[in-house]
Amino acid sequence: MGEIKVVSATSAPMEKWQPEGVTVHQGDPDGHGFTLTEGDSRGAFGTGVFTCEPSQTSYELTSNEIIYVLEGSVSIALDDTEPVLIRTGDLAFLPKGHTSHWTFHSTFKEVWFLVD
Repeated sequence: MGEIKVVSATSAPMEKWQPEGVTVHQGDPDGHGFTLTEGDSRGAFGTGVFTCEPSQTSYELTSNEIIYVLEGSVSIALDDTEPVLIRTGDLAFLPKGHTSHWTFHSTFKEVWFLVD
């Protein structure tokens, strides 16, 4: 039988964590995260909370990703596109199949969703 899982995005029990496959180019992201649920029985899916410090990173988007920014700002570019500034309160969709380049401008916190 299924269960409803609930956590406050502002007080989720965060653990030291950096998403798999991330390359750090500048700074120390000091990533922390909490995964509420994750799986891949019918394609990748999951949701959680992630926070980090100012830095520059990149990684391959192997799933579609939706982010909702709770705190801070980040500029994200896909492959060789111009960066898009995403700030507190913004909701963004990142399509799979691209290398994403992230520049975190300040302490950053997001709720993320993987969807295929």
